[in-house]
Amino acid sequence: MDNINYLEADVRQRSTTDWQTTFWPTFFLSIITCGIYWFYVLYKLLERREQHFERMVSFRTHLIDVLKEKAEAAGKTAEVQADLTELEGMNLDATNRDRTGEKSPVLWLVLSIVVGVVVYYVYYFLNDDFRAHEANEHDFMLKSSEVMNKLGISTEQIMTPVVVPERKFITFLLLSIITCGIYGIYWIYTLITDPNYHFDNHGIWEPQVLAMVQS
Repeated sequence: MDNINYLEADVRQRSTTDWQTTFWPTFFLSIITCGIYWFYVLYKLLERREQHFERMVSFRTHLIDVLKEKAEAAGKTAEVQADLTELEGMNLDATNRDRTGEKSPVLWLVLSIVVGVVVYYVYYFLNDDFRAHEANEHDFMLKSSEVMNKLGISTEQIMTPVVVPERKFITFLLLSIITCGIYGIYWIYTLITDPNYHFDNHGIWEPQVLAMVQS
């Protein structure tokens, strides 16, 4: 299998890795089940974080490999070598950030159940990790667009909107305590919907990138 086929496989896996749910069914089912359903959803939020990040490590790596092949075929390797080296460095930094710490879904679900306050740390890194991931991804794809332009693959700019905002952990925690958990409902809403928007954008720009390199 060549690198474009590997990249195509990465894109196809999106339907498996980028799991989505909606807030209100989660909210009502959690009430009906006395919170049990929420632990299932929490596990899925942790799992999708891990699976999406790993898929994008593969996607970025294979995209770089494809661009190297395109550069060689066009006789422009020397012209874009510095850009490709920069891309590899960006990919390494993004990969290290995506894999920072032990974020096993099972481990953190069990800890959240056994030691209740741990769940707030889980809430923290679910937001913080996605925010950092998206920022790194945005910069990487901007650079990839630059390389594609130099290689004549495309004159378009790959648009990867930044939709996961920075959520101030201390603010969210204090407001949840002060409101006796009511604000925590909104916190849960953001944990579900912020990555959903991120995944929706992937459904737009990933096929565009694939079409560009296949042409």
